[in-house]
Amino acid sequence: MREVCTLLLLLCGSTCLLASAIPKEEILGAVRDFQHSSHDAGDFTHQASLDVLGRFNLLWKFDSETITFEAHVQTTGYIGLGLSPNGGMEGSDVIIGWVKDGQAFITDRFAEGYFEPRLDAHQDVELLSGYENGTHTVLRFRRRLRPCDTAEDREITEDTQRVIWSFNDHDPVDHGHVGQNGPHVLYHGRNRGTKSIILLQKNPPSLDIQDSNILTMELTSQNVLVPAKETTYWCNTLRLPTLDRKHHLVKIEPIIQPGHESLVHHVVVYQCKLGQVPPMLDGGHECYHPNMPEEWNLCKSIMTAWAIGGQGFTYPDHVGFSLGTDDDPDYVMMEMHYDNPKRISGERDSSGLRFYYTPNVRQYDAGVLDIGVNSATTHVIPPGAESFDTTSFCFGLDPYLQELGQPIKVFASMPHSHLAGTAVRTKLVRNGVLQSYVGRDETYDFDLQEIRLLDPEVVVKEGDLLITECTYKTTDRTQVTLGGLGSREEMCINFIQYYPRIKLSRCYTALDINQQATFFGIYYAHWEYPFPIYYPANLVNQTVIDVINQHPWTNEEAERFEQHVRNGQVYSYNIPDEANDYQLIDQPADPTVPDDNSVSIPGC
Repeated sequence: MREVCTLLLLLCGSTCLLASAIPKEEILGAVRDFQHSSHDAGDFTHQASLDVLGRFNLLWKFDSETITFEAHVQTTGYIGLGLSPNGGMEGSDVIIGWVKDGQAFITDRFAEGYFEPRLDAHQDVELLSGYENGTHTVLRFRRRLRPCDTAEDREITEDTQRVIWSFNDHDPVDHGHVGQNGPHVLYHGRNRGTKSIILLQKNPPSLDIQDSNILTMELTSQNVLVPAKETTYWCNTLRLPTLDRKHHLVKIEPIIQPGHESLVHHVVVYQCKLGQVPPMLDGGHECYHPNMPEEWNLCKSIMTAWAIGGQGFTYPDHVGFSLGTDDDPDYVMMEMHYDNPKRISGERDSSGLRFYYTPNVRQYDAGVLDIGVNSATTHVIPPGAESFDTTSFCFGLDPYLQELGQPIKVFASMPHSHLAGTAVRTKLVRNGVLQSYVGRDETYDFDLQEIRLLDPEVVVKEGDLLITECTYKTTDRTQVTLGGLGSREEMCINFIQYYPRIKLSRCYTALDINQQATFFGIYYAHWEYPFPIYYPANLVNQTVIDVINQHPWTNEEAERFEQHVRNGQVYSYNIPDEANDYQLIDQPADPTVPDDNSVSIPGC
């Protein structure tokens, strides 16, 4: 009977556990003989080294219901792998496995703190194989994306996952009985870490870069002396290759100078105005600076972007970014964001992007639409908040869709906020009802900003509304956080890629400081930072920023302020149109969310 239950455990998860006492064989999982466990790891679609020293390597693949992992770890003791809410142990869903005397074992556990994780009441991990080869332990196992044990097992979604790992040179100790924690796991010491991974990322299309029709060009900085300050945006204008016919950009990849992996935070390539020959400064110039060439301000439409943690981007087979036609610019401006919190001096950088392009054009021309909140100081986020949402709207799509005469299809997105950001989502709303998400990450990580292919592509029609929301956590801050370019300032943006291309590149809303100020009893302030107060009279010697920082903030007050801002009006801000810059528009109501009928988990 015990052997039958063990087999059923592997097939159906916890549903075969008929008594509160869990037999030892079930806790340890399935046993695999060492000599019969060899396999080819080539069937895995994704892989990552979790440890910077390459000692813990993880391979995985997934379908609509399950995910299969294989861990290759430089140890002959136990290995630990977990899904954490924040990168720490507390609240983590943990798997611990090992091989002993040619037999592989695995346990499903839950970490309540920084001590040995206890066994789950339900063992929901299926061991597939395991072996040791003298230097490494290799374990292959499978689990559900949506676990049956929702209290102790974390659901794996398309969001960023904080994966924690550990290992020890010793196997767990079995004293002849299994208690709450199962075989005792020795402390892992410094053999541990955390890494952010998008586990359910769709694989990019394959591209044969050795094909003679695939051409390359490099857009790089020119030995830039990075200023010794926390945030620098450095711009340079570059000429694109002269082409005799239409080509398509089909792939980008980062060129990061060795040692500058943390210094180079993102790269954005803007198209300059058609027919424009911008000043070409040797080495470039700091962006958004009063002495920056005025003509560079006309380079607004985004061609492509890359950010820290990203591996590059390959376009789907039916889409490419147009180059070489009369409607395509000859020049671009490359914006480099250098993140230098330690204010290191003397660093010179020559990082950038490599483009792959081809004369074999695809069916559709891609476009990039930058949607979200205008990154100005009127974007106010209170301090001390466990959670604070900012909402923005893209009001300007309809005229461009009417001109196009058909819907657009969004095939990729890259959500973007800064250090306080914990979630970014863009909702597609049709007739007041939430249809789908055009990019979403509920566990956003500032240090992992990847362009994500959408599967399926999202159709955006005339009359649809795109709503971008960002969630922030500021419990570590005592002063107000404002919108801006710096890493400790904030943004709320989603770069979405779509086809066919329309003539709109940026679709923002901007917040009005005077509407926000009424929350604090301020009825008239100057519109420029730090927003000097004109009325009421008893506050004329202060600024709006002074009053915000003096406010007795609590989570409840942050929620009240969030609703106050959400119920006000916003400015519509579109490029190249910009006709609505000073027109205040009522914010639409929150969309209706269809009932979720998938409360029960199939197979549980």
